[in-house]
Amino acid sequence: MSKKYRFVPVKLHHLLTLFLCLALNACDTDFEINAPYKETMVIYGLLNSQDSVQHVRISKGFLGEGNALIMAGESDSINYANVLEVKLERVQAGSVIQTFTMTRDESIPKDDGLFASPFQVFYKSNQPILADGSMYRLVVRNTESGNVASSLTRIVGDISIEHPVGQEADFSTPFFTTADFRPGANSKTFDMAIRFHFTENDSTGFIQQKYVDWNFAEQVASQVNNALVEFRYFRPKFFENLGANLSPQAGITRRVDNLLPGYKPVEFRFIVGSEDLHIYNQLTQPGSGLTLDKPVFTTIENGIGLFSSRLIKSRFFDLKAETKAAFDTSAFTRNLNFQF
Repeated sequence: MSKKYRFVPVKLHHLLTLFLCLALNACDTDFEINAPYKETMVIYGLLNSQDSVQHVRISKGFLGEGNALIMAGESDSINYANVLEVKLERVQAGSVIQTFTMTRDESIPKDDGLFASPFQVFYKSNQPILADGSMYRLVVRNTESGNVASSLTRIVGDISIEHPVGQEADFSTPFFTTADFRPGANSKTFDMAIRFHFTENDSTGFIQQKYVDWNFAEQVASQVNNALVEFRYFRPKFFENLGANLSPQAGITRRVDNLLPGYKPVEFRFIVGSEDLHIYNQLTQPGSGLTLDKPVFTTIENGIGLFSSRLIKSRFFDLKAETKAAFDTSAFTRNLNFQF
């Protein structure tokens, strides 16, 4: 079953007038203010077979008389009322073998910004997403207007992590090493972050869990299927990254022995994206100058947006004793008040 793509022409000077600026960083807004209304669903969702809950953001392009910046701040200009029927279909060999209903979820807060805040609407499902060769089709129907938008995606397959191994992470030994894995099906882009989890504790007993990411450059799949994906790093640079992202705070101690259940201090996060996601990211990267007519990639039939798949898989580690000791000797971390 082949995928269908569309490219929508965009005029740069109209970029503030459609919600896709928020959800997808691009939009199709070349319109006349008093033109007849045409319903446009704006959909953004990335299925992840490693997640227990899937979320899809569904909103609408808005059109009205008056100040577009004011309209952008009105929730009903962007969010649908409770009129959408959202289904997720599991497809094999062109036939639908399972159908799930996604339920409306208004519990996820949105950061402040141009568009209506803090209210936003997602649709969620707790049905497992299987990376067994199945495809998944999203079908959204407006029960008032009868308008239907849909999209079909393949699922990024699971990865096989080869390194690191063991139970403890070493960042004190002054040598290069690699983290690597073998990707699964439908994989196009690969990212890695080493996430360091810790708590900040004040004199009143208040504890806040935080983290700092050490991000690595994205890689793009070679033509060799299942080729080993490697991220090479110099171990002690871990401390330099912490020093660049944290500063000493009076009255605050930082610890790793009181994290939330299920966490360890070091998390190797591997992120694998689909070809659709890769194309979208390529087209939405900032250019080297003004482009007045830039195409926007969309996978939504009768709508705009991106419905695709990515995989995020983690492996957790404690810190080796030598690494804990190095927090007090490294010029980058010795004043950050980490206690072990």
